[in-house]
Amino acid sequence: MASTLSFSYLALWVAVYAALIWVDMRYIAVLVDVHTSTLTNIASGLAVVLFYHYGRQLFVPFLITSALGYSLAATARIDDLHVTVSLLFGALLTVIAFISARLWVSRCQQCLDNVSVLFRFILIACFIPSAAMILLVSVPLYIDNQLIPGRLKFLYIEFSMTYTTSLLIWVSLYITWRRGGFQLDKINKKNTGMALSALMLTLAGFSYFPGAIFIVLALLVYIASSGYWRTLLVSLVILIASILVMVPHSLGAFAIPNLDDGILALLIYVFTTVLVSISISTHASELRNAVAARDSWQRKASLDPLTGTLNRYGLLPELAIEHEFAKRACYFYTVAVIDIDHFKQINDNYGHLAGDQVLKDVAGIITDTVRQNDLVARYGGEEFVVIFRNTRASDATHVAERIRERIAASVSHIDDQSLTYTVSCGLAENHTDDVHPERVFDRADDCLYQAKKTGRNRVVVAPPP
Repeated sequence: MASTLSFSYLALWVAVYAALIWVDMRYIAVLVDVHTSTLTNIASGLAVVLFYHYGRQLFVPFLITSALGYSLAATARIDDLHVTVSLLFGALLTVIAFISARLWVSRCQQCLDNVSVLFRFILIACFIPSAAMILLVSVPLYIDNQLIPGRLKFLYIEFSMTYTTSLLIWVSLYITWRRGGFQLDKINKKNTGMALSALMLTLAGFSYFPGAIFIVLALLVYIASSGYWRTLLVSLVILIASILVMVPHSLGAFAIPNLDDGILALLIYVFTTVLVSISISTHASELRNAVAARDSWQRKASLDPLTGTLNRYGLLPELAIEHEFAKRACYFYTVAVIDIDHFKQINDNYGHLAGDQVLKDVAGIITDTVRQNDLVARYGGEEFVVIFRNTRASDATHVAERIRERIAASVSHIDDQSLTYTVSCGLAENHTDDVHPERVFDRADDCLYQAKKTGRNRVVVAPPP
């Protein structure tokens, strides 16, 4: 839904739009002294974003501003340009900007979330309106003898490149702003260094080392693939601003005898750099989101929903990993199997809600007692398993005893009932000849059986080999 626009903001945006039109036509385009309609389309990109944000409220004011602004600027710069043609050109720029915004709303809302949608946005909202624009303008240009033979193809390529580049930059800036801004408080030395490197390489590419301009692309690809989205946008803006400053003095690597071809090559370079960088950044973000979603589902699938600890399917791979690490690094780990004594009686006498509360309280005590790097899992029913990483059985026994004592002293409150209970525990340390971690687990489980058999509420440790 479009945002409501007050009169003061309407006047502000019309003034900004008019200023960008004047800058684009009277300053930027004249920098390279090329007989062209517009070189950067800065104003068009802003118009698309504003039409997207505010809807059709700005259409008529922008249409009038664009027609008059481009007409005054273009006829003042190009002597033989007919005023009707310049008026039509300015009006059509606003019309296609509005069309691009509508296509963005209806067909390409997630253009920076998905690479396929991004390219659909470029084709539908950029290239097709550009083609329509040039075809419509070419008719009065031809009638007015302003369309030089063979110029139409050049004009379309030039306009589509600048129009698309402007839209990509403005749309990226707008979406970043809508998603939380540029977060200046997170700027660090690395981000600043990469942006400054892009600036220095660009300046070098138009002065004493023309090849440096192509190194900029490699740097931007690195920034994009590393996930530094805001740094990438800043670097792209720096790149374009630096090129506009340096072009009047030198075309750098694009300094070829035919000035028109040199400018066209430069525009294609800028367009390609922006497109490749944003595409790679979008794809990298898409991959990161997919990995994060997968990891999130895996974590959910491996967690016990009642206690928040690992479940059996989450425990077994971790146990296998710990066993493999222990073999390679030649260290020991200990497995503890803990079972709540007479848990069936708790369920039978007090109900399953009481049993669930006891399970949560026991899991909380175990988790609070062990170290952060130790693993706690609900293996099934009322049975818990702890993997004491890089810990001998003698040390793990002290922790297991502390767990047993804390649980025996605890009370679970269910409605008006106060429940006390105990646990039994079996511990086993890995041996150097254990081929599989299941052997360690089985020894700990056997010790748990002995603890149950010999009176419960105790810890039994497997003897050394």
